[in-house]
Amino acid sequence: MVEWTDAQTREVLSQTSTAKLGWGQGLMFLQAALVTLVVSVGAMALAVPLGVGLALVRLYGPRWLSGMASFYVEVFRGTPVLLQLYVLYYGLAGVLRLDALSAAVLGLGLNYAAYEAEVYRAGVLAVPRGQMEAALALGMSTPLALRRVVFPQAFRVALPSVTNDFIALLKDSSLVSVISVVELTKRMTITAVDVRSWLLPGALCAALYLAMSYPLSLLARRLEARLARG
Repeated sequence: MVEWTDAQTREVLSQTSTAKLGWGQGLMFLQAALVTLVVSVGAMALAVPLGVGLALVRLYGPRWLSGMASFYVEVFRGTPVLLQLYVLYYGLAGVLRLDALSAAVLGLGLNYAAYEAEVYRAGVLAVPRGQMEAALALGMSTPLALRRVVFPQAFRVALPSVTNDFIALLKDSSLVSVISVVELTKRMTITAVDVRSWLLPGALCAALYLAMSYPLSLLARRLEARLARG
């Protein structure tokens, strides 16, 4: 076994300490944050309409179709999103070949659609039944009554949960690194190895996540207050 002298140890430590977080790594962090934002927004854009559709099918669809929607919700809520990403990107590669970014958006979108379905279903159920009955009595069709009477009220109830879901999705996007997407957390890991330190890369990663999620929280609060006044 080779024994290092104190001088050799100090020399190695001095060489290690010269690796610092520079502007180049900072730029790559910003690029990774953009990837995180693209994945999150894309997944939420898929989850919202799919979740609305699932909620409506469960509430107003025929029994067999409602059962299928319920099965979808339970499967995607009851299995880890990490497993779903593996199956979508690797397991189905022979049948459905997707690039990593598309698989990330699709996987997270399908998963969060199950949660959004429950949020919107709860919002619709929170609207008094008499609202729907009154709209139908006035001659509105069911789709028109849902669009003009029920959903505007259900949206107010669902808004806080939808905001929380998007913030959670923003953080869950870190899981897509397992299918080779270099998002914010993956960039932090790479940079931490390069600069031989986890403190600064971790702090920068956390700051960027906060910078993306906190304005959304403020926007949601303002929107809630505006809807309450309306």
